[in-house]
Amino acid sequence: MHMDPLYLEEDDFNKSFELTPRVACNLFVVDREDRFILTRRALDPERGKWNIPGSFLLKHETIDQCLVRTAAQKLGFPISARDCRLKIVHENLSTDPRGHVVTLIYKYRLLKDILMTPWGDSSEMAPFTHIPDEMAFDHAEILKKLV
Repeated sequence: MHMDPLYLEEDDFNKSFELTPRVACNLFVVDREDRFILTRRALDPERGKWNIPGSFLLKHETIDQCLVRTAAQKLGFPISARDCRLKIVHENLSTDPRGHVVTLIYKYRLLKDILMTPWGDSSEMAPFTHIPDEMAFDHAEILKKLV
């Protein structure tokens, strides 16, 4: 039986961190010039800092569906999950102020140029060849393992 992914209300979402670890799926997107794409957060926590685009896995949502949704909502372009490769499983017990997060980092290589237009809860999107100083959560630590 197929069920649609379920978003939690904000209070329930925040409460969920007190009850259990949360799983996040992030996309390490690399362009044709081997630059990696980051987005600047427009929402708390960590507003104004750069991050690896990602989203928390929703109830009734597969990891592949989460990756596709993340690309559409955070980056503004469609992807196929079969083109994503798992690179790192990263556990964060303390640097996300909401709580315990287990992050699945998938690499996706762009085969064509995209518009660097912010989408969803991002205020900016840009390609990088180095890790910027203002990184959200533990994403600088993750990027050091990827670049």
